[in-house]
Amino acid sequence: MIVIEEIDHIGVTVSNLEDSIEFYKELFDFELVEKITNARQAFIRVSGILIGLYEVEGYTSQDGTRNHLSFYIDEEDFDDAVEEVRSRDIPIIFGPENIRKGQSVVFLDPDGNQIELCYPRMNI
Repeated sequence: MIVIEEIDHIGVTVSNLEDSIEFYKELFDFELVEKITNARQAFIRVSGILIGLYEVEGYTSQDGTRNHLSFYIDEEDFDDAVEEVRSRDIPIIFGPENIRKGQSVVFLDPDGNQIELCYPRMNI
């Protein structure tokens, strides 16, 4: 058996590294940790979450995929977060909807990757 300690990072494929870095920095306040230009990849971090962005020319997320990043946010911040997404004309594809005694909204990053904001946490 392999013993996993925790997730190191989550990899996300993007078509334009610079645009994606800006998107995540501007919307979520991610900081750029490392950029490896010759490998067309970068690592960004916020609140202990590390995401690797991997550039693939011509990439777009597949229609019908359920792959997504899900970020927990505080209930008190939910409505403001939804308004921030709307104010930036980011496409919302689900919600806001009531789920698990809380709410969820799902929207798309510049490459069609799904991002969910939700509360409460999944406590399974």
